[in-house]
Amino acid sequence: MFDIAVAFKAVDGVLEILAGYFLIFRPGWIGPAAISWAATLLTQNPASRFAHVLARWGDGLTLDTEHFASTYLIVHGAAKVFIAWGLIREKLWAFPTALLIFGLLVLYQIYRFAHTHSSTLAVLIVLDVAVCYLIWREYGFRRDSARAQG
Repeated sequence: MFDIAVAFKAVDGVLEILAGYFLIFRPGWIGPAAISWAATLLTQNPASRFAHVLARWGDGLTLDTEHFASTYLIVHGAAKVFIAWGLIREKLWAFPTALLIFGLLVLYQIYRFAHTHSSTLAVLIVLDVAVCYLIWREYGFRRDSARAQG
């Protein structure tokens, strides 16, 4: 199960890098696209809670937020690919490296959250903390196994 999750993280990392570069080369389109999609949804169902949340989210999206998102996606994606490579090759150094990198990303996310109060960012923080826990747990298993063999 862990190996499947690592392979998924590697593919996800590549997709994050591509999305980050896409945001760099095509800035300013996400907010208007979200608002447009929300308007379409609201014509079909004016009471749609999702459409109202989407419109509010799109309206609040700034270029600064997109720059943060592109940087975050590229760094996070590159870290995932690098760490997944180490984990797939069963390198023990990859586990503490992953914890360090994702821990630093979580700290930066918390810093951004203190300024933006973004619910999307809060969800990312929770997910990254959960991933850190899983990495820490698997590292303990692998480290104990390596000690028992060596």
